Amino acid sequence: MTPSLKNLQYLIALRKTNHFSRAASECFVSPSTFSAGISKLERDLNVELVQRDNRHVLFTPIGKRIANQAISVMAEINILVGTAQLDFFESEVSIGVIPTISTYILPNFLSNLNNHYPKLKVAFKEDTSDNLLKQLDQAKIDFAIFAFPYELPESIENFQVFSDSIHFIHHKNRKNKAIDNGSLLLLDQGHCLRSHIMQNNAILNCHISNFSCTSISTLVAMVDTDIGVSFLPKMAVDFGILKHYPNILIDKNSIKTKRDIGVIYRKNNQQEENIKKLASLLVKS
Repeated sequence: MTPSLKNLQYLIALRKTNHFSRAASECFVSPSTFSAGISKLERDLNVELVQRDNRHVLFTPIGKRIANQAISVMAEINILVGTAQLDFFESEVSIGVIPTISTYILPNFLSNLNNHYPKLKVAFKEDTSDNLLKQLDQAKIDFAIFAFPYELPESIENFQVFSDSIHFIHHKNRKNKAIDNGSLLLLDQGHCLRSHIMQNNAILNCHISNFSCTSISTLVAMVDTDIGVSFLPKMAVDFGILKHYPNILIDKNSIKTKRDIGVIYRKNNQQEENIKKLASLLVKS
């Protein structure tokens, strides 16, 4: 039978004091209750732990080994209890973030986190929207910084913080600035910015270029070659992504679209309110 933690604590006290009455006193129980606990532990383990007489307590060789192991076990249990009781904002948190947001939002977010919760340890994992949803479902991350609208499974909740407009961009020498067959440059499948652009502007597959990439920086460089047109989030523009591309123009009037920025997390998450507190520190660059 598995021994109880209480009786293991009795054994540790007895090993420390080598005296039944003093050990019972340390455990805040009567000598009879203490003695019964040690006897029960011996029956559970089917070994003799101590040899008793009126004056001395003599541990058997196996009793010494078990008492020392009990000390190690209780130390691990105390660590476990301490971890469970650790405040969320003094723990370690794994946060997913999509690439079309990370560069532009993380600097301010990190600064705010450090100012408000200096003991919080954070690991960021950058990946596509689809992959972050998988990681969230597998509990590999605690929550993710995300962009909406996006089709989410029923097991996922979301909390939106602010909106980010998306601007149409093209080369200044481009004659036809409309989205025509094969002219629209987009990120690869799995990036939510791609779906935002297509959904909000009634984009057809025939409009999409044969060229695609995985980062906004590369997308801008492709527009700079005038092989097509694209869209750029305002936070990327404000960050200065176009400062090295004077030939790229932003057309703020022709096509209007936006996305919402916030977080996603597993439904019934016990840390929901704490996650929302962290999400409120997200600010536009």
